[in-house]
Amino acid sequence: MTAQPVPEVPAGTVQVRRDGPVAWLVLDRTDRRNALSPAMWAALPGLLEELDADPDVRVIGLRGAGGVFSAGADISEVFECLGEPGTGLPRGGLLTEAETALAAVHKPTVAALEGYCMGGAWMLAGACDLRIATASLRIGLTPARIGIVFPASGVEALVRLVGPGTASYLLLTGDTVSAADAQRWGMLTRVVAEEDFDRVLTEVVTGLAQRSQLSTQAHKHLVRLSAGAVPGTLGTDGTSEALFRQVLDGPDARIGQQAFLARRPPRFRWSGEEFWAARSGAARPGKEHRAPIVRGRWPRRAARS
Repeated sequence: MTAQPVPEVPAGTVQVRRDGPVAWLVLDRTDRRNALSPAMWAALPGLLEELDADPDVRVIGLRGAGGVFSAGADISEVFECLGEPGTGLPRGGLLTEAETALAAVHKPTVAALEGYCMGGAWMLAGACDLRIATASLRIGLTPARIGIVFPASGVEALVRLVGPGTASYLLLTGDTVSAADAQRWGMLTRVVAEEDFDRVLTEVVTGLAQRSQLSTQAHKHLVRLSAGAVPGTLGTDGTSEALFRQVLDGPDARIGQQAFLARRPPRFRWSGEEFWAARSGAARPGKEHRAPIVRGRWPRRAARS
């Protein structure tokens, strides 16, 4: 009998879909429940940076194709995903790079969670500002079931969000939990019935897009700093002071004040791209970003042992 060639498995894609001022990053690998390949993980930081610098984008959303968020990192390529540049240790690698890039986005971010959110996919959901889920969502942090260690950055973020006790339960047992439990523990912002999911999601992202970007981005910055701030010092760093200065010098506060007094919806103008570029010395919008697909490959011999 002649051996048949093994067909190549598609690596999947991360699509960008625009809906007015909302940009959706869609994890699209439905044949594997949107498990992320190394190429998909590596694509996320550049895409996020470009959307964050796009003045036409006011909200960035993340969701999976086909009614499932994601099964996490593709287990068949998990060592390539986790390998750390330089040491090769499976400390987080591409997963940590994507999580860090998402957490650093200045604009409001929303994770739309359906079906399953497993393993490393939770790092992406947890890095978003808001997490809207269907009541049937199942979440599982499952490294203990396959003998690997969850990325250190993901553990740190999880503990900040739910506390050490709940984080220990999730990581040590590897249990898959319900949306109701996840919401009770602080992992989810809102849980809605299946039939209401798209409507509620649209309402949330549309509302965010209509808010003052100065307000939302300044609040993101302050919330991000608050975990490590000495009491009484929050808001005194240089970036916070510059954002507070924008309340006086920028257009949004006056637009909001006038609209409130006139009893009409405000049309805010502050967008933030120039502000953050000036603060960071970033390149002008439109610059292309290319991330290597795999960094710090896990040694093949170690992967088989």
